[in-house]
Amino acid sequence: MSADAPDNRLDDRRSWFDVAIIGAGPAGAAAARQLASWGHAVALVGRAPGPRTLAESLPPSCMKLFERLGVRETIDAGGFVRASGNTVQWGGQAKRVEPFDAGTFGYQVRRDQFDALLIGAASDAGATLVTDAIVRGIQREGDEWCVMYDQLSRQQVIRALWVLDCSGRAGVVARRGWRASERSSRTTALIGVWESDQPWRVDDDTHTLVESYDGGWAWSVPVSQTRRFVTVMLDPTVSSVPRRGQFAAAYHRELARTRMLAELVNGATMIETPWGCDASPYFAPVAARDSVLLVGDAASFVDPLSSFGVKKALASAWLASVAVHTSLLDAGMASVALDMFSNRERSMYHHLQRQSADLSRQAAGGHASDFWRGRAEPAPEDARADVDVAALRLDPRVLGAFEQLKSRASVHLRRVESTRVVSQATVRGNRIVLEEHLVAPEIPGGIRYCRNVDLVAIARLAPDYEQVPDLFEAYNRTSPPAPLPDFLGALSTLIGLEMLSLA
Repeated sequence: MSADAPDNRLDDRRSWFDVAIIGAGPAGAAAARQLASWGHAVALVGRAPGPRTLAESLPPSCMKLFERLGVRETIDAGGFVRASGNTVQWGGQAKRVEPFDAGTFGYQVRRDQFDALLIGAASDAGATLVTDAIVRGIQREGDEWCVMYDQLSRQQVIRALWVLDCSGRAGVVARRGWRASERSSRTTALIGVWESDQPWRVDDDTHTLVESYDGGWAWSVPVSQTRRFVTVMLDPTVSSVPRRGQFAAAYHRELARTRMLAELVNGATMIETPWGCDASPYFAPVAARDSVLLVGDAASFVDPLSSFGVKKALASAWLASVAVHTSLLDAGMASVALDMFSNRERSMYHHLQRQSADLSRQAAGGHASDFWRGRAEPAPEDARADVDVAALRLDPRVLGAFEQLKSRASVHLRRVESTRVVSQATVRGNRIVLEEHLVAPEIPGGIRYCRNVDLVAIARLAPDYEQVPDLFEAYNRTSPPAPLPDFLGALSTLIGLEMLSLA
């Protein structure tokens, strides 16, 4: 909490809220800030910090989320290491130095410090903090939820219309029948913290280092010029996982199997006894129902190979906030909002798991071991996943359609019979609304915009014009004007994906 922030701690005078949020990690604190800033009464219920903390690498794409959440300046001023890229030694290949795009950077953060900044931002926005609390469960009473928790050896209750479970792997609500473990890829993380008074032997001392080896993989995150967290990831079903008192020996044994990271810590000093935690994936097929949402790691935990754990938590928190905000303002949209949130959570999980499977297949090419063979099977495709609009720019069908448009003196465009216009949920500002989308066999999940051009509008206008310049002019008269290259790209997409026929 900032020095000038109001004292928003819970007292006996206030025990009813619009939203109760369980868990004060990145997902919980971000959701609390967002909802409180939109004028809702929010309680953020969190446990006392544990004796250990983790380090996380935040990619440059997190910056847009920080801006949406209104915490960009807070994070920028947090004193974290600004990362310029990654250094990778993967699948037995030569080391690669992978800088981020020019002008972009990520952050290397200690989670205790990062979480504290987000909690302070939530308090500044007006959220009520319930600290040092252990939530025992929730119970429905009429239209409200009772959140039961212990604090200072006292059993207490707060009431709320909505509950967000942001309690991560603990899953205060989620573990009660919502989610299932992915038994095919069990993972244990062993973490050590290293200090060096000499410069680290690295190509760039801001980089995350990532390395695969036969029995697993390892990574290192710098949190200062002198301190690095170094973590090894192993599979307890194919490796010997020690008891708690034997973590140090196992950690050093696994680290010695690496090349780049073993060399990194040579001459450095370990300042904490290594510790371990479960990092196995799990997934809740349904992430929202009956005014309860599972947010961030409470809903699913992706293989850490994806490297998007905190980003996923923040994105989940933002959409959960939009869904709850929409429902509080318009109860008739609640089911639509919850379905959209649950579908996005499922799509995000499968997308990140497919990324991890791709990396595992690359590693398996250089490490013939059970660890990597067991992780190379991708998650199933999600038919309703959002379209990758950026990938469409290089789609041969779209490029071919563009060449056809250039070569024709006139066009005769008709909407293909299998293409339908349907109402689907989308986010506009801080609300979920229903808007028309095009649904076709190639895009069963629907699409409305491509390159910020309204595809539904083009599909409706296209049959009335035989000249592309006339169609372009008509579009700009009836819709927000678009640059010609973007318009042509959107029209080519409709033709290439067989939503419009070009006779």
